[in-house]
Amino acid sequence: MTVNQANKAQQTKAKSSVKHEKFSWMDIVEMDTHFALFQSMRRSKTLTIMVIIGVVLAAGFVFFLYKMAGH
Repeated sequence: MTVNQANKAQQTKAKSSVKHEKFSWMDIVEMDTHFALFQSMRRSKTLTIMVIIGVVLAAGFVFFLYKMAGH
């Protein structure tokens, strides 16, 4: 057996061992980062408070910039 034949045999084995799984819609939704954040927030009160404070501070900063722009 030559080196090329051995490589081809290994590649054929590698291709056949790959499993093609089908994803359901729930699997695709669970891959979303927002979904993961909300899932983690349900389990952690501290994370929920940190996210709420961050949103309030970000909204306040945007409001401050809006007022500084003269509107």
